Amino acid sequence: MSRLIDRLSLSQRLSIPVMGFIVLAFISLQFITYQTFLKIEKDNLLSQTQVLANGVGMNLTAAVLFNDHLDGTEIMSAFSAAPLVARVRLEHPDHSLFVQYINPDIEFIPPTTEEKHDVTRQSYHFGPEMLYLTVPVMLDNEPIAHMHIGVSLKTLQEMRTTHFQVSFMLLLAIIALTAYIINRVQSWVIHPISQLNLAVNRIIKDESPSPITPQTQTYDEVGELVSCFNSMQKKLNERDAEIRATLSQLSEEKAFADDVIATVQHALLVVNQTGIITLANDATLSVLDLPAVKAKGLSLTDILHTEHPHLFGSRLEAALNGQQQFDHEIMKGGATSSGQPRTYQIVSRPLEHRKQTLFAIEDVTKRQQAEQQQKMAAQVFESSQDAIMLLSDSGIINMVNPAFSRFLGYHPDEAIGRHFHIMFDLGKDSKIELAIRQALKKTNHWHGEMSPVCKDGSFIPMFLRINRIQVSHSDEFQTVVIASDLRSMKKMRRLEHLATHDPLTNLANRSKLHQELVQVLSKQKSKNSVFAVLFIDLDDFKTVNDTYGHSAGDKVLKIIAERLLRTVRKSDMVARLAGDEFVTIINPVASRNDISFTCERILARIIEPISLGKKTQLNIGASIGCYYVYPDESQKVDDILRRADKAMYGAKLSGKGRIIEFNQFRKNYD
Repeated sequence: MSRLIDRLSLSQRLSIPVMGFIVLAFISLQFITYQTFLKIEKDNLLSQTQVLANGVGMNLTAAVLFNDHLDGTEIMSAFSAAPLVARVRLEHPDHSLFVQYINPDIEFIPPTTEEKHDVTRQSYHFGPEMLYLTVPVMLDNEPIAHMHIGVSLKTLQEMRTTHFQVSFMLLLAIIALTAYIINRVQSWVIHPISQLNLAVNRIIKDESPSPITPQTQTYDEVGELVSCFNSMQKKLNERDAEIRATLSQLSEEKAFADDVIATVQHALLVVNQTGIITLANDATLSVLDLPAVKAKGLSLTDILHTEHPHLFGSRLEAALNGQQQFDHEIMKGGATSSGQPRTYQIVSRPLEHRKQTLFAIEDVTKRQQAEQQQKMAAQVFESSQDAIMLLSDSGIINMVNPAFSRFLGYHPDEAIGRHFHIMFDLGKDSKIELAIRQALKKTNHWHGEMSPVCKDGSFIPMFLRINRIQVSHSDEFQTVVIASDLRSMKKMRRLEHLATHDPLTNLANRSKLHQELVQVLSKQKSKNSVFAVLFIDLDDFKTVNDTYGHSAGDKVLKIIAERLLRTVRKSDMVARLAGDEFVTIINPVASRNDISFTCERILARIIEPISLGKKTQLNIGASIGCYYVYPDESQKVDDILRRADKAMYGAKLSGKGRIIEFNQFRKNYD
């Protein structure tokens, strides 16, 4: 084998390994790329199907609870948005069929026993032609039904065929390109080397060689070698040309050095042994407020006006005598035009040939102030009684303060570099994390109560204030988390309002509304009274945001909130659920006329003109859904809000700006 290789020409030794390596590398790369892309496509298909199924599952909760097959079938039709879904079976926990969705355009292939076992074990399985997965329909963290979904892998099979076709075409193109490159290499390298070999042999034989003329003129190492060989026949007068070129280069370098000195931002001063400035650059004006022309002939001590002239004088004398030079020393100098003292950084180096000293002086006043502010911020960070954590945009912990370690028990080395998930129960806090990410994406801040997990496994109730900030001069973002210990009752009282009220309108939020309804329901039977829940939704509020911006929309919401509070009684409650949805609890209700009158007043107050500026006024309406709650009915809070919401939706459909009652007021309670 070695003899066969030794007999090969230089061209063959170059061509065969290069061609083989490129083809092998291409095939390996295409295989890895195909496997990676196939995995990504499978993950995307699985993720999209799970997201769609979870969304449909949330809507199916009521249909399953009330055994509403018609509503369930209608909701299941949402799977038609995914054309690859072949069949979806919604089964009760006892595996009895509730409803199902079948795509007539795709044939469903039932899973084998082994595939069913794999789906049961990990909730999904990729078969040869179908993706099988099971998604539970949850209620209060308990499954009330399961969706068995079959998704066609037709697109993945088509992708595989397309990938093989494209790879084959690319392979042909790469083989052709490699052949062309090898041909060029032979022309650029092999042929000139062969000619050079012949010429050297002619020199050895005392023959007069002619100049080498390669097939293709190149400017690489081979071309340079050929050129050098030809240059040996030239006359010695080329040395004179080289000397002239060298002198020209030295002249250009001197001009370049002069330009650098003229444009440098430091004040460069050449001082003689008596302390007098003999040369200065143009930056002297910006650093010392003195033109370079006027600086010549002046004393360096008189120009700087240092805070301690005698000390500076002795240091200057030592530097001028070559004993001890200034090495980035900081000194206070004269005041700026605003009266603020300057801070200078001074560096000096002796000029031996001229027996003078070069001083480089930089105005570091702003940098010193920035460093002081940074030190102060660091002290605040270190001494804060609240735990502070700095996260990268991907959730990696970059920095923590001592209070963080004191509260959670993690040493900084144990936390920095790890994901913040180490401190949270993902099973319990996943929904909160999703809400936080959405809030940070929309408003760059979030606050609320959570219970991080300490190093020892215990939980600490904390109030978190999370802000997403952009790094200066960068497109990157970082997240600052400030956590206050809620174990102190004093803080609990101070933060209770923040946790139960909407930060924009200062109305009760959904949590406070839920608490209030629970309390009213618990007291209702003893009082034998009726109360009403009014679900209020602003009409066409989206056009306000789209036309005037979100800041104008926020102003409108604040004004509407104030009007609602002034319209109802002090004993009644007004809450903001989300967006432009408000809920009012009227308790107690004496008659239907009282509710009608209150609703009419609310609509009248809401529709009053709202001023957004000197020349901008708008009128906005609302739709109201009313639901009466009686003491002889056992009801849940979510059911009450759902029925009031349904009545409001009816008011929207009937023309907006209307009042719809979900149920009638009983005359025996008049």
